[in-house]
Amino acid sequence: MEHVMQEGTPRIRSLQATPMPDGRRVVVELELEFAPSPQRPDLELILYNARGEEVHSLAVMEVMELRPAYVLHLRQPDPGAPYQVEARLLAGDRVLDRQETTVRIPEPITVQDDETLRRILREARVIAVVGLSADPERPSHQVASYLQRQGYRIIPVNPTIPEVLGEPSYPDLLSVPEPVDVVDVFRPARYVPEIVEQAIAKGAKVIWMQLGVIHFEAAQRAREAGLLVVMDRCMKIEHQRLLRTGA
Repeated sequence: MEHVMQEGTPRIRSLQATPMPDGRRVVVELELEFAPSPQRPDLELILYNARGEEVHSLAVMEVMELRPAYVLHLRQPDPGAPYQVEARLLAGDRVLDRQETTVRIPEPITVQDDETLRRILREARVIAVVGLSADPERPSHQVASYLQRQGYRIIPVNPTIPEVLGEPSYPDLLSVPEPVDVVDVFRPARYVPEIVEQAIAKGAKVIWMQLGVIHFEAAQRAREAGLLVVMDRCMKIEHQRLLRTGA
């Protein structure tokens, strides 16, 4: 591609790449400069690994924002290794401007590999399900019921119900009278920090946040306390996938 840079040409004023705490995503933030016109420049983002191999690319036609942000994904991240992010502003095949920046991927704070997930599922015996509903149509009930059928001891944690699935329900983790291996969280993210603190005090081994439950600061706190952290994954789905048992 021909690189063209003339006065008044759209340009990249700044490029910043920030790794996400999960170790699998990079947030790319740009500051662009171009005059208002019917024809906006196109944008191409490319992520290269330390060997210079392209691992993800993203094309945006006719960029509208001057301060856009995008997410690039790593399928097999290499923690600690340098990754290169290249940004290009384009007009057809012409490169109007380009910039590069380097980013290093941190060690993920959450469990990413199947081997560790499989070990958690095999070694766990007692699972406290925070937010377990008595409604059979709710995901928390369906997941807990499935896990109970697989032989796990399920402890409901929900202050609004007396019992569910044949087990007494407790108002919080600290009220549970026995040791807990895994704390499975079915609560909105804003409640996760308090749940993590109780799980640490309880001596739990694993915090498992279900699909859609994401809280990186709480995950970091749990890791610093020695717990394994699984985030934005369904325990039922992972059990079926990794241990190949029926529902």
